Amino acid sequence: MRRIQIDAPCKINLSLDIVGRLADGYHQMDMVMQTISLFDTLTLALTPGSGCIRMCCRFEPDCGHTLPCDEQNIAVRCARAFFAQSGHPLSGQDLSIELVKRIPMMAGLGGGSADGAGVLQALNQLTGANLPLDELERIALPCGADIPFCLRGGTLRATGIGQTFSPLPPMPDCPILVLKPRFGISTKAAFSRCDIQPYRHADVSRMVQALQSGEITAVADALQNVFEELCSEQEGQQIRAIKALLLQQGACGALLSGSGSALFGLFTAESAAQKALALLQKHPDLEGAFLCRPVAQGAFGSKATQK
Repeated sequence: MRRIQIDAPCKINLSLDIVGRLADGYHQMDMVMQTISLFDTLTLALTPGSGCIRMCCRFEPDCGHTLPCDEQNIAVRCARAFFAQSGHPLSGQDLSIELVKRIPMMAGLGGGSADGAGVLQALNQLTGANLPLDELERIALPCGADIPFCLRGGTLRATGIGQTFSPLPPMPDCPILVLKPRFGISTKAAFSRCDIQPYRHADVSRMVQALQSGEITAVADALQNVFEELCSEQEGQQIRAIKALLLQQGACGALLSGSGSALFGLFTAESAAQKALALLQKHPDLEGAFLCRPVAQGAFGSKATQK
Protein backbone atom coordinates (compact mmCIF):
# COMPACT_ATOMS: atom_id res chain seq x y z
CA MET A 1 0.00 0.00 0.00
CA ARG A 2 1.13 3.53 -0.82
CA ARG A 3 -0.40 6.10 1.51
CA ILE A 4 -0.12 9.87 1.88
CA GLN A 5 -1.68 12.55 4.09
CA ILE A 6 -2.10 16.24 3.28
CA ASP A 7 -3.72 19.31 4.82
CA ALA A 8 -5.90 21.43 2.52
CA PRO A 9 -6.36 25.06 3.67
CA CYS A 10 -9.42 27.14 2.82
CA LYS A 11 -9.75 30.76 1.71
CA ILE A 12 -11.44 34.02 2.50
CA ASN A 13 -12.19 36.89 0.12
CA LEU A 14 -10.79 40.25 1.20
CA SER A 15 -12.55 41.94 -1.69
CA LEU A 16 -15.06 40.51 -4.16
CA ASP A 17 -16.75 42.05 -7.17
CA ILE A 18 -18.91 40.44 -9.86
CA VAL A 19 -17.97 42.18 -13.10
CA GLY A 20 -20.53 40.53 -15.38
CA ARG A 21 -22.05 37.33 -16.70
CA LEU A 22 -20.40 35.35 -19.49
CA ALA A 23 -22.20 33.62 -22.37
CA ASP A 24 -21.45 30.17 -20.89
CA GLY A 25 -23.27 31.05 -17.65
CA TYR A 26 -20.14 31.65 -15.58
CA HIS A 27 -19.62 35.04 -13.96
CA GLN A 28 -16.63 37.27 -14.51
CA MET A 29 -15.01 38.08 -11.18
CA ASP A 30 -12.52 40.48 -9.66
CA MET A 31 -11.38 39.32 -6.22
CA VAL A 32 -8.58 39.45 -3.69
CA MET A 33 -8.30 35.98 -2.19
CA GLN A 34 -6.37 34.85 0.88
CA THR A 35 -5.52 31.40 2.22
CA ILE A 36 -6.03 30.92 5.96
CA SER A 37 -5.02 28.28 8.48
CA LEU A 38 -8.36 26.45 8.68
CA PHE A 39 -7.89 23.16 6.86
CA ASP A 40 -9.31 19.75 6.06
CA THR A 41 -7.05 16.70 6.19
CA LEU A 42 -7.06 14.10 3.43
CA THR A 43 -5.46 10.66 3.53
CA LEU A 44 -5.11 8.91 0.17
CA ALA A 45 -4.03 5.30 -0.37
CA LEU A 46 -3.38 3.30 -3.54
CA THR A 47 -3.79 -0.47 -3.38
CA PRO A 48 -3.93 -3.22 -6.05
CA GLY A 49 -7.43 -3.35 -7.48
CA SER A 50 -9.81 -2.78 -10.36
CA GLY A 51 -9.83 1.01 -10.69
CA CYS A 52 -12.33 1.94 -7.98
CA ILE A 53 -12.35 5.22 -6.04
CA ARG A 54 -13.82 5.04 -2.56
CA MET A 55 -14.25 7.96 -0.18
CA CYS A 56 -15.31 8.36 3.44
CA CYS A 57 -15.74 11.49 5.52
CA ARG A 58 -15.60 12.34 9.22
CA PHE A 59 -16.55 15.77 10.58
CA GLU A 60 -14.34 17.25 13.29
CA PRO A 61 -16.07 18.28 15.45
CA ASP A 62 -19.24 16.36 14.62
CA CYS A 63 -21.70 18.98 13.39
CA GLY A 64 -24.51 16.68 12.30
CA HIS A 65 -23.88 17.23 8.59
CA THR A 66 -23.30 14.61 5.91
CA LEU A 67 -21.33 14.86 2.70
CA PRO A 68 -21.76 12.92 -0.54
CA CYS A 69 -18.76 10.66 -1.10
CA ASP A 70 -19.43 9.78 -4.74
CA GLU A 71 -19.09 11.60 -8.06
CA GLN A 72 -20.99 14.58 -6.59
CA ASN A 73 -17.96 15.28 -4.41
CA ILE A 74 -15.30 17.61 -5.83
CA ALA A 75 -12.54 15.49 -4.32
CA VAL A 76 -13.70 12.40 -6.22
CA ARG A 77 -14.12 14.39 -9.46
CA CYS A 78 -10.60 15.78 -9.10
CA ALA A 79 -9.20 12.30 -8.55
CA ARG A 80 -10.96 11.05 -11.71
CA ALA A 81 -9.65 14.02 -13.69
CA PHE A 82 -6.10 13.48 -12.43
CA PHE A 83 -6.00 9.82 -13.47
CA ALA A 84 -7.57 10.64 -16.84
CA GLN A 85 -5.21 13.48 -17.74
CA SER A 86 -1.94 13.11 -15.84
CA GLY A 87 -0.52 10.16 -17.75
CA HIS A 88 -0.81 8.06 -14.60
CA PRO A 89 -4.04 6.02 -14.98
CA LEU A 90 -5.70 4.24 -12.08
CA SER A 91 -5.86 0.90 -13.93
CA GLY A 92 -4.83 -2.04 -11.76
CA GLN A 93 -5.26 0.01 -8.59
CA ASP A 94 -7.94 1.24 -6.21
CA LEU A 95 -7.87 4.66 -4.53
CA SER A 96 -9.27 5.35 -1.09
CA ILE A 97 -9.81 8.91 0.15
CA GLU A 98 -10.37 9.58 3.85
CA LEU A 99 -11.47 13.14 4.58
CA VAL A 100 -11.43 14.80 7.99
CA LYS A 101 -13.74 17.79 7.47
CA ARG A 102 -13.15 20.93 9.56
CA ILE A 103 -14.00 23.65 7.02
CA PRO A 104 -17.73 24.45 7.26
CA MET A 105 -19.87 23.72 4.22
CA MET A 106 -21.98 26.25 2.29
CA ALA A 107 -19.91 28.95 3.96
CA GLY A 108 -18.07 30.75 1.14
CA LEU A 109 -14.73 29.39 2.40
CA GLY A 110 -14.00 27.14 -0.55
CA GLY A 111 -13.92 23.95 1.51
CA GLY A 112 -14.86 21.66 -1.36
CA SER A 113 -12.34 23.39 -3.62
CA ALA A 114 -9.66 23.01 -0.94
CA ASP A 115 -10.39 19.28 -0.79
CA GLY A 116 -10.13 19.00 -4.59
CA ALA A 117 -6.83 20.87 -4.55
CA GLY A 118 -5.55 18.64 -1.75
CA VAL A 119 -6.44 15.49 -3.72
CA LEU A 120 -4.64 16.77 -6.81
CA GLN A 121 -1.48 17.63 -4.90
CA ALA A 122 -1.55 14.37 -2.92
CA LEU A 123 -1.94 12.30 -6.10
CA ASN A 124 0.75 14.36 -7.79
CA GLN A 125 3.16 13.23 -5.08
CA LEU A 126 1.74 9.75 -4.47
CA THR A 127 1.97 8.70 -8.12
CA GLY A 128 5.31 10.42 -8.72
CA ALA A 129 3.77 12.43 -11.57
CA ASN A 130 5.29 15.67 -10.24
CA LEU A 131 3.24 17.81 -12.61
CA PRO A 132 3.91 21.56 -12.47
CA LEU A 133 1.38 23.89 -10.93
CA ASP A 134 0.00 25.17 -14.24
CA GLU A 135 -0.76 21.61 -15.38
CA LEU A 136 -2.57 20.79 -12.14
CA GLU A 137 -4.55 24.00 -12.54
CA ARG A 138 -5.55 22.97 -16.06
CA ILE A 139 -6.85 19.64 -14.72
CA ALA A 140 -8.55 21.37 -11.78
CA LEU A 141 -10.50 24.17 -13.46
CA PRO A 142 -13.34 22.10 -15.00
CA CYS A 143 -13.95 20.60 -11.55
CA GLY A 144 -14.38 23.98 -9.82
CA ALA A 145 -13.44 27.61 -10.42
CA ASP A 146 -11.85 28.09 -6.95
CA ILE A 147 -9.62 24.99 -7.12
CA PRO A 148 -6.74 26.70 -8.98
CA PHE A 149 -6.55 29.32 -6.24
CA CYS A 150 -6.70 26.65 -3.55
CA LEU A 151 -3.72 25.01 -5.24
CA ARG A 152 -1.71 28.26 -5.34
CA GLY A 153 -2.83 29.98 -2.15
CA GLY A 154 -1.31 33.01 -0.51
CA THR A 155 -2.55 36.50 -1.38
CA LEU A 156 -3.67 36.91 -4.99
CA ARG A 157 -5.93 39.01 -7.17
CA ALA A 158 -8.12 36.66 -9.20
CA THR A 159 -9.97 37.67 -12.35
CA GLY A 160 -11.82 35.91 -15.16
CA ILE A 161 -13.91 33.17 -13.54
CA GLY A 162 -11.31 33.14 -10.78
CA GLN A 163 -8.52 31.35 -12.68
CA THR A 164 -6.31 34.29 -13.76
CA PHE A 165 -3.98 35.49 -11.01
CA SER A 166 -1.90 38.57 -10.26
CA PRO A 167 0.59 38.55 -7.38
CA LEU A 168 0.03 40.91 -4.46
CA PRO A 169 2.00 41.82 -1.34
CA PRO A 170 1.25 39.26 1.38
CA MET A 171 -1.54 40.04 3.79
CA PRO A 172 -0.12 41.35 7.08
CA ASP A 173 -0.07 38.62 9.70
CA CYS A 174 -2.98 38.98 12.09
CA PRO A 175 -5.56 36.90 13.97
CA ILE A 176 -8.65 36.12 11.87
CA LEU A 177 -11.81 34.95 13.59
CA VAL A 178 -14.14 33.02 11.27
CA LEU A 179 -17.78 32.58 12.32
CA LYS A 180 -20.17 30.16 10.62
CA PRO A 181 -23.89 30.81 11.22
CA ARG A 182 -26.36 27.96 11.60
CA PHE A 183 -27.43 28.32 7.99
CA GLY A 184 -25.66 27.92 4.69
CA ILE A 185 -25.98 29.78 1.41
CA SER A 186 -26.07 28.01 -1.93
CA THR A 187 -23.39 29.44 -4.23
CA LYS A 188 -25.62 28.81 -7.24
CA ALA A 189 -28.53 30.65 -5.66
CA ALA A 190 -26.32 33.56 -4.60
CA PHE A 191 -24.96 34.02 -8.12
CA SER A 192 -28.44 33.80 -9.63
CA ARG A 193 -29.47 36.83 -7.60
CA CYS A 194 -26.79 39.03 -9.11
CA ASP A 195 -28.39 38.53 -12.54
CA ILE A 196 -31.68 40.06 -11.39
CA GLN A 197 -30.77 42.37 -8.48
CA PRO A 198 -28.89 45.67 -8.72
CA TYR A 199 -25.77 45.98 -6.56
CA ARG A 200 -22.91 48.37 -6.01
CA HIS A 201 -19.59 47.15 -7.35
CA ALA A 202 -16.70 46.62 -4.96
CA ASP A 203 -13.55 48.71 -5.39
CA VAL A 204 -11.01 45.89 -5.56
CA SER A 205 -8.16 48.28 -6.40
CA ARG A 206 -8.66 49.84 -2.96
CA MET A 207 -7.80 46.50 -1.36
CA VAL A 208 -4.73 46.21 -3.58
CA GLN A 209 -3.54 49.59 -2.31
CA ALA A 210 -4.27 48.59 1.27
CA LEU A 211 -2.11 45.47 0.93
CA GLN A 212 0.68 47.57 -0.53
CA SER A 213 0.61 49.69 2.62
CA GLY A 214 1.31 46.64 4.78
CA GLU A 215 -1.10 47.89 7.47
CA ILE A 216 -3.81 45.57 8.75
CA THR A 217 -6.06 48.53 9.63
CA ALA A 218 -5.88 49.67 6.00
CA VAL A 219 -6.84 46.16 4.88
CA ALA A 220 -9.75 46.17 7.35
CA ASP A 221 -10.98 49.52 6.01
CA ALA A 222 -10.92 48.22 2.41
CA LEU A 223 -12.98 45.04 2.98
CA GLN A 224 -15.82 44.77 0.44
CA ASN A 225 -18.03 41.97 -0.90
CA VAL A 226 -20.98 42.49 -3.24
CA PHE A 227 -22.63 39.32 -1.94
CA GLU A 228 -23.49 41.20 1.27
CA GLU A 229 -26.06 43.08 -0.87
CA LEU A 230 -27.26 39.93 -2.63
CA CYS A 231 -28.49 37.99 0.40
CA SER A 232 -32.14 37.31 1.08
CA GLU A 233 -33.74 39.59 3.65
CA GLN A 234 -33.55 36.92 6.38
CA GLU A 235 -29.94 36.01 5.54
CA GLY A 236 -28.99 39.68 5.46
CA GLN A 237 -30.44 40.32 8.92
CA GLN A 238 -28.48 37.44 10.44
CA ILE A 239 -25.28 38.33 8.62
CA ARG A 240 -25.46 41.95 9.77
CA ALA A 241 -26.05 40.79 13.33
CA ILE A 242 -23.02 38.48 13.31
CA LYS A 243 -20.89 41.15 11.66
CA ALA A 244 -21.89 43.52 14.45
CA LEU A 245 -20.83 40.90 17.03
CA LEU A 246 -17.35 40.73 15.51
CA LEU A 247 -16.98 44.50 15.53
CA GLN A 248 -18.33 44.77 19.10
CA GLN A 249 -15.72 42.23 20.22
CA GLY A 250 -12.86 44.32 18.84
CA ALA A 251 -12.43 43.33 15.19
CA CYS A 252 -11.06 46.25 13.19
CA GLY A 253 -13.00 45.02 10.17
CA ALA A 254 -15.42 42.22 9.30
CA LEU A 255 -16.81 40.80 6.06
CA LEU A 256 -18.83 38.01 4.51
CA SER A 257 -16.53 35.53 2.74
CA GLY A 258 -17.38 34.53 -0.82
CA SER A 259 -21.10 33.94 -1.27
CA GLY A 260 -21.42 33.19 2.47
CA SER A 261 -22.63 32.34 4.95
CA ALA A 262 -19.38 32.54 6.98
CA LEU A 263 -18.02 35.89 8.12
CA PHE A 264 -14.56 36.78 9.34
CA GLY A 265 -13.15 39.50 11.53
CA LEU A 266 -9.62 40.89 11.43
CA PHE A 267 -7.95 41.66 14.76
CA THR A 268 -4.82 43.62 15.59
CA ALA A 269 -4.11 41.72 18.83
CA GLU A 270 -4.11 38.00 19.61
CA SER A 271 -5.49 38.61 23.11
CA ALA A 272 -8.57 40.41 21.74
CA ALA A 273 -9.16 37.67 19.20
CA GLN A 274 -8.86 34.95 21.86
CA LYS A 275 -11.32 36.82 24.08
CA ALA A 276 -13.78 37.16 21.19
CA LEU A 277 -13.44 33.45 20.40
CA ALA A 278 -14.19 32.51 24.01
CA LEU A 279 -17.29 34.71 24.04
CA LEU A 280 -18.66 33.74 20.63
CA GLN A 281 -17.85 30.06 20.14
CA LYS A 282 -20.94 28.98 22.11
CA HIS A 283 -23.24 31.66 20.66
CA PRO A 284 -26.65 30.10 19.87
CA ASP A 285 -26.71 31.53 16.34
CA LEU A 286 -23.34 30.05 15.39
CA GLU A 287 -22.45 26.59 14.14
CA GLY A 288 -18.74 27.17 14.65
CA ALA A 289 -16.00 29.69 15.45
CA PHE A 290 -12.40 29.29 14.25
CA LEU A 291 -9.36 31.39 15.11
CA CYS A 292 -6.98 31.45 12.15
CA ARG A 293 -4.12 33.37 10.57
CA PRO A 294 -3.11 34.10 6.97
CA VAL A 295 -0.93 31.46 5.32
CA ALA A 296 1.33 31.94 2.34
CA GLN A 297 0.56 28.85 0.28
CA GLY A 298 -2.17 26.51 -0.82
CA ALA A 299 -2.24 22.76 -1.36
CA PHE A 300 0.45 22.80 -4.07
CA GLY A 301 3.00 24.15 -1.61
CA SER A 302 2.04 21.65 1.08
CA LYS A 303 4.32 18.67 1.54
CA ALA A 304 2.28 15.54 2.04
CA THR A 305 3.36 13.00 4.65
CA GLN A 306 4.16 9.54 3.34
CA LYS A 307 2.79 6.83 5.63
